[in-house]
Amino acid sequence: MIDGIISFAKENGYDSAVYVCKWRKYEVYEPIFQNTDINIVGIPYMIFVEGTEIRMSTVDETFEYLDDNA
Repeated sequence: MIDGIISFAKENGYDSAVYVCKWRKYEVYEPIFQNTDINIVGIPYMIFVEGTEIRMSTVDETFEYLDDNA
């Protein structure tokens, strides 16, 4: 499954993804860049995995996740 998650991250412009935690019904992964020259300003989206579904968090989910894990 991790290969699918990393592939999903790459399809969305990232280099990889690392497991963060279980949150609500999702396994949460942080998409990462390995190039230190890249600076991203904006919402820190997460990758949510539920069963075989892999997707990016929505804006609302991102803020809920951040609020719950502050």
